[in-house]
Amino acid sequence: MSKQTRRDFIRTGAGAAGAGLVLPVLNRTAAGTTIVNRLADNQVGNGQVLVILELAGGNDGLNTVIPLRQYQTYASLRTRIAIPQSQVLPLYGANTFNGQPTMGLTPYFESLLPVFNAGKVAVIQSAHYPNPNLSHESSRVNYYTARPNANSAFQGSGWIGRHSALFGNRENALDTIGIGGVNKTLYAAGAKAAGITADAQGNPQGYGFNTTNAGDRNNQLNAAKVIDESDSPKPYVDEWETAAIDAIAGADQVAAAAASYTPISDPVFPYPTGNGFYNGLRLIAKLITATSPNIGTRVFHISTGGFDTHANQGTDHQTLLTRVSTGLRAFYEDLVAHNAADKVIVLVWTEFGRRIADNASAGTDHGTANNMFVIGNTVKGGVYGADPDLIDLQNGNLRWSVDFRSIYAEIISKWLGGEPAPVLDGSYSQLGFL
Repeated sequence: MSKQTRRDFIRTGAGAAGAGLVLPVLNRTAAGTTIVNRLADNQVGNGQVLVILELAGGNDGLNTVIPLRQYQTYASLRTRIAIPQSQVLPLYGANTFNGQPTMGLTPYFESLLPVFNAGKVAVIQSAHYPNPNLSHESSRVNYYTARPNANSAFQGSGWIGRHSALFGNRENALDTIGIGGVNKTLYAAGAKAAGITADAQGNPQGYGFNTTNAGDRNNQLNAAKVIDESDSPKPYVDEWETAAIDAIAGADQVAAAAASYTPISDPVFPYPTGNGFYNGLRLIAKLITATSPNIGTRVFHISTGGFDTHANQGTDHQTLLTRVSTGLRAFYEDLVAHNAADKVIVLVWTEFGRRIADNASAGTDHGTANNMFVIGNTVKGGVYGADPDLIDLQNGNLRWSVDFRSIYAEIISKWLGGEPAPVLDGSYSQLGFL
């Protein structure tokens, strides 16, 4: 009988798992990552979890947090899509002028309003980066990498990926998880990241290891770790094998964690159905609250799209923001019910804002500065950063005043642990929301 190599075994076993099995990032050393070797032993494991929510497409910040002090200017610029002032919700911690709040909250965040009113949401206004770029891809990559406007070679790794490589658990294939795939935010040489998809019940879908003989699965898996351990003559093949074994072992952990989740019989706010975003949040909650096993994931990334509202924004934006609001409220209440809300924060961001005026198609075009949100029990709720000014513009767009890397820096230093400077290539002032 011919000798079966470990790489043959992995190819057949991992291949049988289907598209849902997404291998962790290869743990290889690349040019320019000497610092990874130097700091790899400085692991941080405080049990705290960051969930990153990307609103893909460029959310309209002015119709999410509405300028009340300049409402007449706002309404005159947006005759087709302005939120009626009578419908604007109060915004916890808003600045005041002559005793009146200067900003208000979209009515489409009504489901999340109790969390705002409890002081558990920080709204960071006028966030962006120098020399704003109006391209979706370029601006997204700026936020993924925390290296705005750098050349493409320098933007090869994500800020969370670099944090994982420097301070994460390099023995844990599930150190960071991307729902739907490994987003560039999670990627870096030396990082551990896995991509998982969720089914309609919020369970991991297609993330597993199949064998020809189910009863002999454990023996085959153990054999994969020892069969033909000789080095491959081809670059990175051995690293790929290690990554594959990580993924196979991680798949068991994910399945067991999701299966151990205990649903609440009478939830305060049930998860809505019918959208992959809800399913993904539900899966994240299951993996965070699991104790048998505790998979030890420090960062989850999830995105929901459709925010590039060039036309018909009135109806579409309502649907999009309602989805975000109801999904996050259900997720938050799930964590509360499982006594896990104190160890989780959610960062919500989008690649850019929209123009201050609507267009002839009842939509808005690409803009610059925007809001970011940080949500959690340990967050110091309120409004941070200057209110947007609809009159003092820069090239027809809102001026930015908060570098988005300041938010990243605070999350690293006060939540994830580790030093922000080597992750972000510099130091940034912090706002105090944590």
